[in-house]
Amino acid sequence: MNDSQPQQQHGNNGGPSGEELKSYLDAVAEADDELLTMRSEHMQRCKGPRGKIKETMTLAKEAGVNLKALRELIADDRAKRRRDRKIAELEADDLSDYEQMCEALGEFGDTPLGQAALRVVKGDKTLDNLTA
Repeated sequence: MNDSQPQQQHGNNGGPSGEELKSYLDAVAEADDELLTMRSEHMQRCKGPRGKIKETMTLAKEAGVNLKALRELIADDRAKRRRDRKIAELEADDLSDYEQMCEALGEFGDTPLGQAALRVVKGDKTLDNLTA
């Protein structure tokens, strides 16, 4: 047992003693403080990239770009990059099977229905909720 874990002591009624309960509360409070510090540090590191995104969107707006359309284009690009990262992370045998399936689908693989079929084959759970 490590030092930060409370020692088990029982009170008069056979349940945990007040000291034991306090030690649990203290251990959780310490972990909560650590998480809060980590979140704060993470948020500070995110400020730079988020600021760049905001600045880019401001420049696009000033240039007369339709922001609604641009946001959709950005969302599509992010989804494509996320999909590409997932494919790149596949193990060799899975990647080989994926490539064979893409080849078997041919041009159909580039359609929304073909993309959905590939996601099902890769185990994407988002399509499991669809019903006919």
